[in-house]
Amino acid sequence: VVARNVEVEGGEVDIVATDGRSRIVVEVRTITGEGEPLDAYGPVKADKVGRLARILRADRVDLVAVRLGREAAELRWVRGAA
Repeated sequence: VVARNVEVEGGEVDIVATDGRSRIVVEVRTITGEGEPLDAYGPVKADKVGRLARILRADRVDLVAVRLGREAAELRWVRGAA
C-alpha cells in the first residue's frame, strides 16, 4: 500500500498500491449484514474508478469486496475489475 484515500480531479480512490513494478488502484466495497458487496460496484462506479486510475497512471484496478457478518468477515479480491 502506497497511499489511502487519494483525492484526484473528479473523485477519490480508496487505495494506491504496488504489485512488483505495477501501480494498482484498489476500490474497496464493504457491506454489513445481508447483501453482496460486489453489487455496489456497477458499470457507473467501474467507469469512474477506471477514469481516476488513468489519471493516476495505474496499470490496473482491483476490487476488494468485504462482507461484515455478526461473527466473521468475508473478503474477496477481484483483480482487473475495471
